[in-house]
Amino acid sequence: MKNIIYIAAFVIAGALLFSSCDDFLEAENKSAGGTLAEDYYSTDAGLQTFLASAYAGLKPMATNVEVNEWGTDLYVAVRSKDPGMFHRYTLSAENSTVEDLYKNIYAMINDANGVLKYGGDNGTYAPEAKFLRCYGYYLLTQHFGGVPYVTQYIDNDERNYPREDLSVVYANIIAELESIAESPNLPDNGLGANLGRASKRAVAALLAKVYLAAGWDIHTKLLDETAGTYTVTSTAYFEKALAWAEKAINGQGLTMSFHDKWWPFNENNEEEIFSVQYQREGYPGDIYAGGHNLQGSYGHLYGNPVESGLKACGSQLCPSTKAIYLWDEGDERWEGTFMQIMYNSAIGDDGLPGWGDEGYMAYYNNADNSNLKIAFGYFPYYTSQAELETWITDNTQRFANTDADKLATKQSKFSIIAAPMVIITLGTDGKIASRQTLEYHSAGRLAQAGVTVRKYDDPNTEQDKSCTYSDYRDILLLHLSDIYLVAAEAALMAGDETTALSYVNDVRERAKAKTLSSFAAYEAYYTTPMTYGENTPLDVILDERARELFGENASRWIDLRRTKQLVRYNIAYNTYISSAADMSNNKGEVKWYRPIPQAEIDTNMGINQENQNPGY
Repeated sequence: MKNIIYIAAFVIAGALLFSSCDDFLEAENKSAGGTLAEDYYSTDAGLQTFLASAYAGLKPMATNVEVNEWGTDLYVAVRSKDPGMFHRYTLSAENSTVEDLYKNIYAMINDANGVLKYGGDNGTYAPEAKFLRCYGYYLLTQHFGGVPYVTQYIDNDERNYPREDLSVVYANIIAELESIAESPNLPDNGLGANLGRASKRAVAALLAKVYLAAGWDIHTKLLDETAGTYTVTSTAYFEKALAWAEKAINGQGLTMSFHDKWWPFNENNEEEIFSVQYQREGYPGDIYAGGHNLQGSYGHLYGNPVESGLKACGSQLCPSTKAIYLWDEGDERWEGTFMQIMYNSAIGDDGLPGWGDEGYMAYYNNADNSNLKIAFGYFPYYTSQAELETWITDNTQRFANTDADKLATKQSKFSIIAAPMVIITLGTDGKIASRQTLEYHSAGRLAQAGVTVRKYDDPNTEQDKSCTYSDYRDILLLHLSDIYLVAAEAALMAGDETTALSYVNDVRERAKAKTLSSFAAYEAYYTTPMTYGENTPLDVILDERARELFGENASRWIDLRRTKQLVRYNIAYNTYISSAADMSNNKGEVKWYRPIPQAEIDTNMGINQENQNPGY
């Protein structure tokens, strides 16, 4: 199938994982019309194989932190790491990550189309296939705008797929999702069901997101990209988004603590609506390669786990100067998001530090860690230096390392995550040896100076030197508090500030953050430059999304693009961007979308260079 465009190139490659039978592989190779494929994929086992491949197709999108988080206000690279083209807005149509994003989404869509071809449009698995197809097209609209809308399974060399207008793609997604919203072949709400498969509740949640995005893209008009101002031409889609969000919420309150929601031994809890599933037990291949690395994507350098007993992180996607000031004092989401205390590891007879019930993962694996030494600590900006030093004095013996061969971390270190940043280093006697006050970004050049996100920590991760793909936590794509904030945004855009504020306060109250009497009562603790202007109700909701979803790979970039704040926020908080020109081409066209991959333009007869997105 050489030279066929991406949306025509995938013939359920993932299905090869499910069988090693020669006849099965022969049937796979004859999928372009062979009777063996027709016979196998028309069976229930064949359809489940196809559907499993489609669900597995979500994994590359769910783990792609480059496209989801870079180029926003919340994250910075530290220790001289380069944040890359996405953060600098120097993308080109030849970028391999964008190309992979495009082709992987279409691969999943084609698998879904295969289920519909072999199982029928009204078959048992049709609603799930349609849900996945719609999820894929939703992602494509957010990253690329209007795209080819293909509903037939491609197993031939057809190469003519023109781009559809964005409004047409949205209309198609909405119509299809609404057609399956009450399907008897979907569980009612996902509670107690397999949350890795579509449900009526997941359909409602996705419809809320699609209607919200369509409202912004079709029924608002940008006035000033730098100021982030716009007008609303219709509230119809926003009202629909609110209605579907409330259907997905279904009266369920946020009664679980934020800590419990993200506790690694509490997966598949009642706040989950739809997730990408991972399973360590029984994984047929290399256990170090079958998972993902979200636990190591949002944090500083803490050393090689085999040497330090701590978690491996890549010094990327650390909280920006704005991000560290998002949380109020008392907001439980600070500790629920970041690892505040890292425990030390004893060196064993094998010369290796302890792991699992010692070191970083001890936080999860022990009922009582009070007898463990402490290696590092990270405290929020509202902690005073006097408070920290008093705590250190009261716990001196927990930091002492008088026998340097017995503990992996020789000297404990404690930081107040603020600008400027306070770093206190202890001697081997557990007493304060030095104090440093450094600008936040310069402190970021020091090893172990910054905080790490713990939302996707996997306590069962093996003690590998990189822990790169050994995280088997399920990845949430749709969950309750996210949909609360979708409802808040939809209500605001529909003109109902009272309902919008109520949903925001529901999220804040669960976290024990201060209740807002009005949007105007919101107090931001971060510094805003003159170019940014005053916080608006929309900014309050976007800040709430930042607090609630930080470090989830929940796509901050989509949030800012959707709400037309992408340029404004980057000018204010992205150190690589000083004006809209830095996010534009030499014609002055802002890069609001990703580029259509050049390989697609070169091979798809329905698309030419004139169809490329503005800015490229």
